[in-house]
Amino acid sequence: MPDRVKSERVVLRAPCHADIPAIAALANNRKIHAMTTLPYPYGEKDAQAFVESFARSESEHAYAIVLPDDDLIGMVGLHLNPGADPEIGYWLGEPHWGRGYATEAVGALIGAALATGRCAMVRAKARSENAASRAILEKLEFRFVGETVSASGPHKDVPVSTYELPLAAGTS
Repeated sequence: MPDRVKSERVVLRAPCHADIPAIAALANNRKIHAMTTLPYPYGEKDAQAFVESFARSESEHAYAIVLPDDDLIGMVGLHLNPGADPEIGYWLGEPHWGRGYATEAVGALIGAALATGRCAMVRAKARSENAASRAILEKLEFRFVGETVSASGPHKDVPVSTYELPLAAGTS
């Protein structure tokens, strides 16, 4: 995956130490916690651990979503499980909701994944009640494949919708 991905209105780049205060400020939101696996409260120590240990690891390739002035507005990334298709995840700070930034960022990341020629399918999950997140996936032509109930984690017993997007010919 490239280190930087640019679309019309956003840039995707590696999260860095300078982003820690902005990540913490945006992610420390009950509404985001309710729809993602991010903890609440979410402080600078959480953001620091994310940047230093998780954002770019063997199992994760995360990008900060920034505006052209480098104002951080959220995160998008691919979770990489050996032997499985990558799973895309994303969140956007509440002040930036409803402007199409998440759709644009997810679309840009999908384009970058497609350009590598190394994955045939991308998967995504969203809480079934999260209509906005599901709409993003549907706009980007992800296919709904089913609903399960989360068996563990912060949202145990919550219905989750699973989607997939074939990236290569003949995988649909």
